[in-house]
Amino acid sequence: MHEGWVTYLYQFIIGGLFFAAGLVYVVKVKAADLKLSEDRKWTIALIVGFFGLAVVTAVWTLLAINS
Repeated sequence: MHEGWVTYLYQFIIGGLFFAAGLVYVVKVKAADLKLSEDRKWTIALIVGFFGLAVVTAVWTLLAINS
């Protein structure tokens, strides 16, 4: 495995765990109520943004490795 992918996997696995833990904590302490459409919208936006960043970074890493 190329070293660029190790960095990518570390960033998005470890970072993803912290991200997920943060979201769980926010919901658990009732800072966000997923029954409210506004809170649900922002939670979905955060999750889509995380995975969107993961895809963009994967493409960028792939292009860097193959160039």
